[in-house]
This record gives sequence, structure tokens and C-alpha cells, in this order.
Amino acid sequence: MKQIAICLCLILLLGLLAACGGQTAVSTAPVTTEPPVETAHATAPGPGPNEWSSLSGKGKVGTVLPDFQVKTADGQGFTLSKALEDYKLVLINLWASWCPPCMTEFPFLEQAYQQYKDRVGVIALSVEPNDNLAVIRGVAADKGLSFPMGQDEDYALALTFNVTAIPTSLLVDQSRTVVWMETGAKTGVEEFRTLFDTYLGDSAAAPGSAAYRITVLDQNGSPVPGCVVNFCTEESCVPVIADEQGVVEFSGEPYAYHLQILSLPEGYDYSGTDELFVRAEGDEMTLTVTKLG
Repeated sequence: MKQIAICLCLILLLGLLAACGGQTAVSTAPVTTEPPVETAHATAPGPGPNEWSSLSGKGKVGTVLPDFQVKTADGQGFTLSKALEDYKLVLINLWASWCPPCMTEFPFLEQAYQQYKDRVGVIALSVEPNDNLAVIRGVAADKGLSFPMGQDEDYALALTFNVTAIPTSLLVDQSRTVVWMETGAKTGVEEFRTLFDTYLGDSAAAPGSAAYRITVLDQNGSPVPGCVVNFCTEESCVPVIADEQGVVEFSGEPYAYHLQILSLPEGYDYSGTDELFVRAEGDEMTLTVTKLG
């Protein structure tokens, strides 16, 4: 099974304690009583506090994010809604300057960004309060990173998604819906390419792969968009969200994937008890869920 490097951390009010490699440590960034020259605070108009607080601890695949705006180390700024006007997807990477797995992952993310930056945006947000813009610029320069980098102001994303380990990444579509989430450092650029291809719909024609199509309908035969289906092997799962026609399309290595209904839109229920599998050579099936009320 692929070994995933994980740097554990625990969010406590305005501080962030971390456990990396099994040792507990407070951030090693220097603490000063003087205000920094620059900070990575959100700039108006950002998400109102009520928007984020209503989501605190409830974030998951399928969550629609509030729009947000942050200062970035390159001085350009980043607004989620504006980024999604230019890109089909945006990857949000949560990291910290003291996290070795985060640093290891960054070059792979940069390589993938260079290949996909016409269609996929990237924003890397530090969860460490001492990572001001000067610190972040230093990380970007040291690692040769060109994508925007800033800070997760007030831990809005970390608290929303109960982030207890970094790096954690979220993939957001043009409706600001989180369609994928994973904790742990990717160990090669190909993993990012596979991720982006899957959600851009570019992997269907990949040689040596098989195509799987699940149509999600309610009991009246109407499509159910937004349903998230997990395609699982014994080692890992890939969540895929249904489009506006209720269609879930996945292309990957031929395998008898075990299907899991990860989440449904509000007002729907799935009570099926049978284990769901697709045929390894490729498969199509219809899944019926119940519309309540």
C-alpha cells in the first residue's frame, strides 16, 4: 500500500500544535511581540464570520464554500469566485512552514500546476499564524513555487473541515463545491495529474484504463446531481460527484471497484443494503435513491 506521509496537528484557539514523525512540538517559527510588517489576513470583502461559523466542523465533500479573498505573497491577492471564472477547478492546499511532508509535496504540486494552470487554479494557505507573507515568500522562493500562497485566516478552512493533519487538500469546482478532499502528502506529480484528469473528465480515453458510469436517479426517475460516489479498491478510494444529469463517470485501472454512497444532497436518502460493485472491464449501472417528502 502506498505510504502516505502525514504531519499531525491540533488546532487550539489561536495557536496550532503539531505532531510530526511521532514527536509533539510547537511551531518553531520565532514569536515576536512586535506586529509584523505584513500579514496574510483576509481583505474585504471576505466571507462574513457567520458564513464560516455556520460551517464549523461540518465541512465534507459536497460542502459549498463561502466566497473568500486573501492577500497573497506575490501581492496579487486571491478571490475564490474570481479564480473559478478562469479555472474549471481550484485546489486549496493547507500547509505550514514547519511541516516536512508539506515541503516534500510542493515541488510535485508545482509541476502539475505548470501543466494544468490553464484549467486548474491552486492556492496554498498556511495554517500557522507565524507564517506571515515574508515567511511564505521565502518558502515559495526556496521551493520554486509560482502558484498563489497566503494564510488560512482565522483557520476558517481548517476549522470547517476539522483538519487535524497536514498537508490537507481540497478540490473545488465552479459552483464552489468541494468535490474531493485528502489528507497526506502526494509522493509524485503523477498523482496530481490523475486527480486533475479525473475531475476534468480527461481520463476516459487513457490507455490501459476502464470506464465506469453510474446514473443516480430518484424513485420518480429524475436525476440527482451532487451525489458523491466512492470508487474503492482495498487500498484507497476516489470520490466522484454526479453532474447535473445525475451521472457519475470514473475512469481508472480496470478493477472490480466497491461503490460507496459518500454523500447525498439534502432531502435525499439511500437505504440500500446490498454491496455494490462494478465489473473490472468497465460497467454502467443505475442507482436509485429516495427523494424525501
